[in-house]
Amino acid sequence: MALAASQLKIGANVAQGLLYAAYPLLIYVAHTRLETRAVGWLLFGLLVVTLLVRVASNAHELWLVLRSYLPLAALILGAIALDDRILLLVLPAIASAWLCVQFAWSLRHGPPMIERFARLIEGDLPDFTAPYCRRVTILWSAFLGVNAVAITALAAWAPVRWWAVYTGFLFYALLGIVAGGEFFVRKWWFRYFGEGPIDRMLARWFPPEATANGRRSLAYVERRRAGSASPQ
Repeated sequence: MALAASQLKIGANVAQGLLYAAYPLLIYVAHTRLETRAVGWLLFGLLVVTLLVRVASNAHELWLVLRSYLPLAALILGAIALDDRILLLVLPAIASAWLCVQFAWSLRHGPPMIERFARLIEGDLPDFTAPYCRRVTILWSAFLGVNAVAITALAAWAPVRWWAVYTGFLFYALLGIVAGGEFFVRKWWFRYFGEGPIDRMLARWFPPEATANGRRSLAYVERRRAGSASPQ
């Protein structure tokens, strides 16, 4: 039973990821061949299939799952009822704006979203990383906010092919650039390296002993090793 539930959860995540990744292409192809209402019903059907798979894998959290899908369903049904293409085109902008709000809210009420993610990986995250986590949360808030504005502008005033190129390619390229840039800046700033080949290469370029943050990171690693080696 546990294995089946785990497989369903993986299937739900894959289905949702495919829906989001393919959304710009689906919209572009459909809008060049179908009417707005037909596009809306196609997307609504895909959303229902994804929802059913996710409910099956998270039956104990039914309301949480439904609540995350209801805004999307309402937007698609609104586009069908009003025969309005723009409502379908702004869906990625709404998702980006929602994430922007979540990141910004965490800055005010804490802990910052990036710190929350970091603590999922490093349970005993050292205090000296908190300012950096806050700055990166601000970075992602700005990126998501600008992305929402860009998608909305393209949906309202640009040809659908421009919208499709941005949401289906340029956005992911920019996302990779920001994420990759932040990764290298983080490694340079903290000098905290793992055992992977990229980390080993960066450790030669940015020796931890050369900076105060690097020495803090080395001390943190030593404390972790000492704690794991101590008798339980």
